[in-house]
Amino acid sequence: MSTTTTPQHPASATPDGAADAVRAIWERRRGEVLERVDVVEAAIAALLAGALDDELRATAHRAAHKLTGAGATFGFPRASELARELELAMDPAGAPHLADAPRLASLAVDLRADLEDEPADTVRATAPGHDDGDCVVILSEDEALARRLAAEALGRGLRAHVATDVTEGAGLAAAQRPDVVLLDLHLARQGAAALGLLEQLARSEPAAPVVCLTATQSFTDRIEVVRRGGRGYLPRALPEGEVLDVVDQLLRRRHAGTTRVLVVDDDHAILSAVEALLSSDGVEATTLDDPLRLWDTLEALDPDLVVLDVDMPEVSGIELCRVIRNEPRWSRLPVLFLTARTDPESVQALFDAGADDYVTKPILAPELLTRITNRVERVALYRSLSDVDALTGVATRGAATEALERLLALSRRGRPLAVAVIDLDGFKRVNDQHGHAAGDRVLQRVGALLQATFRGEDVVARWGGEEFVLGLSGSSREEAARRLERALDVLRHERFVAADGRGFAVTFSAGIAGHPDDGDDLRGLFAAADTALYQAKDAGRDRVLTAGPRAGISAQRVDVVVVEEDPALSALLADNPGTAALSVRTIADGEAAVSALGGPEPVLRARVVLLDVDRPGVDGLTVLRRLAAGRVLRRTRVIMLSTSSTESEVVAALEVGAFDHIAKPFSVPILTQRIRRALESMP
Repeated sequence: MSTTTTPQHPASATPDGAADAVRAIWERRRGEVLERVDVVEAAIAALLAGALDDELRATAHRAAHKLTGAGATFGFPRASELARELELAMDPAGAPHLADAPRLASLAVDLRADLEDEPADTVRATAPGHDDGDCVVILSEDEALARRLAAEALGRGLRAHVATDVTEGAGLAAAQRPDVVLLDLHLARQGAAALGLLEQLARSEPAAPVVCLTATQSFTDRIEVVRRGGRGYLPRALPEGEVLDVVDQLLRRRHAGTTRVLVVDDDHAILSAVEALLSSDGVEATTLDDPLRLWDTLEALDPDLVVLDVDMPEVSGIELCRVIRNEPRWSRLPVLFLTARTDPESVQALFDAGADDYVTKPILAPELLTRITNRVERVALYRSLSDVDALTGVATRGAATEALERLLALSRRGRPLAVAVIDLDGFKRVNDQHGHAAGDRVLQRVGALLQATFRGEDVVARWGGEEFVLGLSGSSREEAARRLERALDVLRHERFVAADGRGFAVTFSAGIAGHPDDGDDLRGLFAAADTALYQAKDAGRDRVLTAGPRAGISAQRVDVVVVEEDPALSALLADNPGTAALSVRTIADGEAAVSALGGPEPVLRARVVLLDVDRPGVDGLTVLRRLAAGRVLRRTRVIMLSTSSTESEVVAALEVGAFDHIAKPFSVPILTQRIRRALESMP
């Protein structure tokens, strides 16, 4: 039996229960689909403003492509037609003109209105072969498993075709030319044939990536799958969403476009030869004959790999490589050298400078292409391993910082950017009362919820502990707040169960800042978002606030504010009998401390501030001066903490208005006595 679970003609029925599954997924995915309309509308607005760049147009083209499939899938045939027109208009091969903007804007308005209406009662499908969305063929004897996978695929805007035996699966693959195949190797009667189909698909032209599902985790089986060309090896018991996450990763790679290579050489003949060699294999080669223009070209191109000649006038390839390696943004960029020198000393010099590989002159096309492909794929693999937080599945802090810098560069060219800082409310209490395993489940769920709520081009990262950071490209503060509030509403209605059977709920607080209104760089945006986060917590937690003045929110009064990245000092005060009765707040960032404590409407009013002098970024003395300028010292006593301050720095702090100074390391009784003395000095 062969079944198509994408929209079909009335003569083709969806599988039993598939229509209900599709409707349920529509309710879950409605917000995500409408956010794709946001992307298209942002591109049209940029076109009207004369600021539509290639990257935004490509993003809008991809969003419209997904809307074409999603509209037909979920019972919005007219929306599908409108999205198809927008997809064609945003095709990277073409170029929409300013004169097209009013028509495209009208299409987008109609598209949104249609999708905000109710879907058709019966989920229908297009004829087989109708190219709406990427195509997935699912081959499994387990019809229930196949339907669940198909329903999840539909929810992601994909076409899903199901077959229950190898022969039908081979026919479907030949007819549909799928973008990905999910092949269940647990075919009791057809195991050998399934492996044969795997090999056939891997060798077809064009090859279809095959992800295998298996009930075993045998190493020998893994080797067999790899030998026959499999691209994934997943347990059959894995949740459908996680299986489709792997499919999404394969599709993203497929749509990522060609590999971008920058070739730097002062010899025009070499540049022409290398460009011809790379272009013939689908690699996008950009050549540069002036090494002094390397930096500007890197910024504009953002290549996947750089090829450098060793010997060039004015600056050598080795010097350029060292410059690249010393810049954090480009430190992991693969660098391949072209050289005629193969003696051990010369080769050692290349690797000492940070080279990843080298190719000797004269250049052989197969060798050059193989080395470039292998290096780019290997770096991509390493990044995927190091850039993903193992517990939550979202980006790590380092990977997110790079991505946020790229979004910031786009924002400086006119594309909006919102940055959100999220902190789980009372998370320490979850760990203390329900155990760290329960806390881990909460973090995993929040990570999954944020990934499901926001688009693939957005940045979702775990910043550390229970704090998450979002970077939302193309969104204003207010748009970002609406999207984040939807996620918060989902979370606050969920129930978690601890090991002892007790149920509990979790919420978060969030602050959102927008570029350029709230900051021109990441540091400024984080400080503004962090201030809004504290305002959200002070206003009762379980809410999302944007940066800006907050009329009607009274300042919270606390006894001690600790301006320190390390929370250990706050914990020490909480555990110390002499200070345990005091209310204590920790602020990690100096900018955030000034924003929270200063200004005409401060968020916090502290009786005592413990301020670390030796801070990264804005140092403690600068923070003190800004607090003094904001007249905070009239109502607050500041005690400076330092490990290496000179006598002149101590004197300078006292002259600015610090109440006291304590050298690290200090004893708890001394710290307690100094805090009491500061509190007693208050009028």
